[in-house]
Amino acid sequence: MKSNWKEYTVQELINLDMLEEPLDGNHGNIHPKASDYVSEGVPFIMANNLIGGHVDFDNCAFITEEQAKTLRKGFAKPGDVLLTHKATIGRTAIVSDQYDTIILTPQVTYYRVKKGIDNRYLKYYFDSNEFQMTLSNWAGSGSTRAYLGITAQHKLPIVLPPYDEQVKIAKILRSLDDKIQINKEINKEINKNLAA
Repeated sequence: MKSNWKEYTVQELINLDMLEEPLDGNHGNIHPKASDYVSEGVPFIMANNLIGGHVDFDNCAFITEEQAKTLRKGFAKPGDVLLTHKATIGRTAIVSDQYDTIILTPQVTYYRVKKGIDNRYLKYYFDSNEFQMTLSNWAGSGSTRAYLGITAQHKLPIVLPPYDEQVKIAKILRSLDDKIQINKEINKEINKNLAA
């Protein structure tokens, strides 16, 4: 680790006013059920809706705005970094601006940056092998149902370079992601044409 990079815990970043308190979705009786789903409304995001670093709004459930107003927590906003932490652990995404608010299930935590942290860098850090191994080890991924609750997430390590470097790193990684996506689309088109 470079000398100007620092390791913090999530709790330390909260204490330094760099991160808001991370939250997941509603547990218990007020948790929306499949019978509550509607064809359009407020997106209700589950772990399986985080695909390839994005939120899959095309295949997510929706709940009514009225029901959303009865919930206590789990309201993610554009720019929030999402992290799955139960059963399917370690998937990440940044909430796009397609919706003003989305509701999370208890399997997904949002991380909302405040100052000194680039949200794209944080997402890529969560994607790093080092973080994924830590998350997997702490969550007991060898057990039947891997889980790392909010309290335990406060102890997770986050390595931060200076803000300018975070932005540069995220820009480079985003550029690589874009190229990979273009290659996937080209391969998909080639396979489609070969099958015709």
